[in-house]
Amino acid sequence: MGIKLHRLLAMSLIILPLFFNSECKKQPRCGCGGDVIFTLTDAQVLVQYNESGTNIMFSNPINPMATYYFCNPSKWIDTIKKMNTKEYLLLSGEVYYECKYMYMSGNYYTYTPPVYQVIVTSVREDNYGKK
Repeated sequence: MGIKLHRLLAMSLIILPLFFNSECKKQPRCGCGGDVIFTLTDAQVLVQYNESGTNIMFSNPINPMATYYFCNPSKWIDTIKKMNTKEYLLLSGEVYYECKYMYMSGNYYTYTPPVYQVIVTSVREDNYGKK
């Protein structure tokens, strides 16, 4: 019985730390409605869209290599078409990782510029300094 207890104790010393490993973080869920990674509040953006309004994307001068796609383009296309998209607009919304980007960025041998999806909550013209 002493040998079985000794083996059980030795096994528990090996297995028990696995249950208490606090360094393991779950990967955020990607896509619209996944895990919010950050929020934009009146961020200056340059917006582009296709004429059908099915795809609206923007870039941000703080991170010009990143691309952001609207999760809800049909809600905003009429508003966007009325604005001057050659100038900065102010945009707010919750930002999520784009799923293909998350998959591609897992390859440590290549650099993939970040791609995000945004549930846009407001878009307005940047009237700062205008009369």
